[in-house]
Amino acid sequence: MRYLSFLFVVLFGTPAFAQSLEENELVTRLTFSSAIPTELLATRSVVLFQSSIPQKDLDECQSYFQQSGIDAVAYFDINRMLAGHDVRKAYASYLANRGIKFLILFQKDEKGYRLIFCPFNGKKDLVDANSAAWKQENASLNELLRTIYRFAVSNLKKQNFLINDLPEMDITIKPFTGRINESFSVEVKSFKTAIPKFGNPADDAELEAYLKANFPLKYELVDADATEESLYTKGFRTILRFAHARVIVAKEILGYDVTQVARSLPSAVFVNNEIQIKTIPSDQVIYKFYFKNIEYGNVFLGNKWDADLTWQDALRNHIQAYKINQKIN
Repeated sequence: MRYLSFLFVVLFGTPAFAQSLEENELVTRLTFSSAIPTELLATRSVVLFQSSIPQKDLDECQSYFQQSGIDAVAYFDINRMLAGHDVRKAYASYLANRGIKFLILFQKDEKGYRLIFCPFNGKKDLVDANSAAWKQENASLNELLRTIYRFAVSNLKKQNFLINDLPEMDITIKPFTGRINESFSVEVKSFKTAIPKFGNPADDAELEAYLKANFPLKYELVDADATEESLYTKGFRTILRFAHARVIVAKEILGYDVTQVARSLPSAVFVNNEIQIKTIPSDQVIYKFYFKNIEYGNVFLGNKWDADLTWQDALRNHIQAYKINQKIN
């Protein structure tokens, strides 16, 4: 789905590799070529890996990249990096500042491994439509990496020499410039709120119908691509955003204490307009909505963790909780 400038599409059919919707959207925008990128051994790259890939595989990957001359300066969990508009924007800014030229998608499932090399466009959508990309896949990671090594040394001149021995994975990217508050924003009652569209007719219609029936405050559905700067000049002071990731990842991104997270976590949900507690596994992918002040970047999460499995349920939970907290009928 698309929502809040994610630009995500719903795909038909089952992908060969276990990808999230966000990762699928990224891959489907690429045009694959049989040629290895000509600047791969002369510029910086980052690896975006799936959370199911073990550390030993990441270490082996970096070892072969070092031998090949592929300067993978950092490794990021792709589920975390693509977890929402604010997160994507922060990561894109970080990559641009470090002069990253290539993204390397590292995927794994029961059929084997795949590595995809594609150019980074310097923007929050990460890759341009129809970008030329190169991929290799094999049931054996070692054979896959050997193949990439042979392509690299046979076709390109190595210009990267100071390459890390091990993956650099301890980089913290802060997605928010303002304060994170476990409360509700009173500005939503006073100013018109921007609510970006999904970008497809079915979801847009469902969103519009829900808000019309359940959100009796000033708001406007805006284009998914609208920048917050342009919205501010039009009088908007708050915007509705969400995080979409595994529970443990979403909570960490949103500033919650995750030092003692259990296998399952309680979420405050609404059933027949009454609040109930729903237990969700910490590795389950969820949606968590929040309001954000556009001018200062302050984030308002609400006074309870109200994430849910679908955007519809998560949105209902958050709107209902806001109305109760602010005494809105």
